[in-house]
Amino acid sequence: MLILPFLAPVVASVLYVIVFQKAGFRGGLMFVCAGPVAGAILTRILVSTMVMGDGPMAGVFLFSAALSLVPLIVLAFLAWPPAAQPGPRISTEKN
Repeated sequence: MLILPFLAPVVASVLYVIVFQKAGFRGGLMFVCAGPVAGAILTRILVSTMVMGDGPMAGVFLFSAALSLVPLIVLAFLAWPPAAQPGPRISTEKN
């Protein structure tokens, strides 16, 4: 049962990796795709400290939501690589 809360962030991260690759992004920028998993781990750590005692209350869930949205913010505001120009279409039909 411990794995179920982390299943959705892992699936989201994998889908972000696919979208980033389809958009043409490569390299170190792909680490942004781990935002949902990092948010889930950070939320788990901060909630466990709140349960045990003197943890920070304000902003725990907002910070997690911000980490989960980082890939979408990067996709929205970062300049996308130029699209490759398609080559000439060669017809295979016999006239």
